Amino acid sequence: MEIHTSERHRTDFQRSKVMNATNSRGDLNILTGLDVGFLRDNGEWVTQVESIAWDNIVSLDSLVKSTEQLVLKYSSPNEVIKKSIQKVFENVLTRYPLFFGYWKRFTAVQYQLNGLESSIEVLSRAVDAFPHSLDLWCAYLNVLMANNADRVDQIRINFEIARDFVGFQFLSHPFWDKYIEFETAQGQIDKLAAIYQAISRIPLHQYSKYYTAYKEFAQSNSSKLQIDDDIDQVFSITQQLVNSVWKFESQISQSYFNLGPLAQKELDNWDQYLNFAIDSELVSNQLTKCIFQRCLIPCRYYEHFWVRFCSWMERNDEKASCLEVYQQGVQVLPTDVRKLRQNYLSFLKESLRIGNQNLLEVYVLAMAEYSGLYPTETSFIKDFLMIIKQREFASSLSQSDQEILAQQVAFSAYLEKNVRMFLRQQEDGDERLQNLLNDSTLPIIVVELIKSSYLILKNNLQTKAYFTEFGKLPQMKFSTTFWLTHYKFLKATVDINGLEEFVTKLGTEIKIPTTIINDIVGDFKSFFLTNVGISDYEREVSGGRYKMGLDPLVDLEFKINNPLWSKQGLGALKRDNRDNGHPGLYLDKPVISNTIVECQSKDLVDKPPPLPTFRNLEKVNKAAVHKDFFSTDYLYQT
Repeated sequence: MEIHTSERHRTDFQRSKVMNATNSRGDLNILTGLDVGFLRDNGEWVTQVESIAWDNIVSLDSLVKSTEQLVLKYSSPNEVIKKSIQKVFENVLTRYPLFFGYWKRFTAVQYQLNGLESSIEVLSRAVDAFPHSLDLWCAYLNVLMANNADRVDQIRINFEIARDFVGFQFLSHPFWDKYIEFETAQGQIDKLAAIYQAISRIPLHQYSKYYTAYKEFAQSNSSKLQIDDDIDQVFSITQQLVNSVWKFESQISQSYFNLGPLAQKELDNWDQYLNFAIDSELVSNQLTKCIFQRCLIPCRYYEHFWVRFCSWMERNDEKASCLEVYQQGVQVLPTDVRKLRQNYLSFLKESLRIGNQNLLEVYVLAMAEYSGLYPTETSFIKDFLMIIKQREFASSLSQSDQEILAQQVAFSAYLEKNVRMFLRQQEDGDERLQNLLNDSTLPIIVVELIKSSYLILKNNLQTKAYFTEFGKLPQMKFSTTFWLTHYKFLKATVDINGLEEFVTKLGTEIKIPTTIINDIVGDFKSFFLTNVGISDYEREVSGGRYKMGLDPLVDLEFKINNPLWSKQGLGALKRDNRDNGHPGLYLDKPVISNTIVECQSKDLVDKPPPLPTFRNLEKVNKAAVHKDFFSTDYLYQT
């Protein structure tokens, strides 16, 4: 059933309440090394550090404000105090790099503690951690222009980087004003022309201001530059685009990141905005990408938008950027949100399939990480074994039979070695595979080893030995995959004795779901009727073989929906339960003791066949005795 958009968003945020970056208590390293007297004089601050709630914005803001007060209180703090103050901001911003306001406050604090260069370094870290922040880029570029005006090339490079990150944002006019100001001061007319040409095609809130400025610039420099644009026509198209996006931009009231849930109206508006951007012919891919990036600032913990962004990038063949977005998303989203992570693994698998071998290590590391997060998930180890076999134990039709067989033998040996290394807790196996192995995934590699031994190497004796050895392991007791493989092997080798023993253990020694047991019981009954002759069956019955073990034609029905059923412990009531009303008839039905069905016809040439004799015939005439089991077994016992 398709989940309604609003319902899906609400579920996403509820899951994100336990975020992978949050802890219940503060980082006590903040207080390490501080003097006892300092701790005593600043008890309120110490309490806030020790009791910080990382998922509460009020608690965070209170700690930051209290830390800023320390800077005012101590005009010349020692290095230990400085480091503790810095650790407060670093702890907050490591967990929440999108809090651009805290980056600015950290910059101011660092300026007071360690001077200008240290504050510039903080801003540099800020734009690296939050590259889509218009405020941080403007602040950083302001500082560079004011304090490093002679480093023209460095500043220009940063403007070009910032243009790609924030230049397409609807309210990015402060950045473009500063960019124009910088290049005007340098007298770079050709670069100014390129800036105006870029701006003229971007739907900005203040596009009309740049329309006028561009026309004036073109007229003033017509003799120096060849401007091919029809400025009026370009801005006419841009104006149309501005009008189209305005109905969405005007509805955005929270464009910044916060810890609380986003209003449903905001989420719906972003969804509609993205629909428009994806479907409209007027919107370029670069602008659509920018809208996605802006959306993921306030909607950081809503998996739906990450999934949409990555899917869009894959469709538009932006593989390198898509990999980066996937990695950002899986680091941000809580561990119980799995769709994006599943898509990420599919993306890596597909990239490997088309030949991008550089991602193999990334893929293996991702699977190892998710295997730790989801220890009962078996798909990771299955995919890993498939890839390893294709790349490290590959064979082709161009190879000789001996070479192909050697690769298969090597793969089987690889599997067996890693199984035994895991069981012995030794570190001599393939580290990549060992990182994926646990009690839940061990049966997968064991089954792969058994299949290799039986289906490829055709070694039945070794296969039986594997089933006997590994079937005793506690990890196999609940493995449906292992026991179904065992059952299929017993059927393939027509091992009736083994099958009867197998079915007897169902529900007791073999703990698999009841529905699976029901299927096996029904299938085995059909298999038994197909492969065992009636005379053989009667001979076994008369010989007493099934007195303690399960009778395939009689007792199996009792296993249906009751896996724990067995003959042991039933005693005398067993016969009564079966023969209610007809003593002995059900178990010991009348049979012909001298049947001629299997006699040789030549034996009957000289003499006629004897008259038939019967066993248990006298029981047919016994009077029926009906017992009220409902009363004896239920009413009286309850």
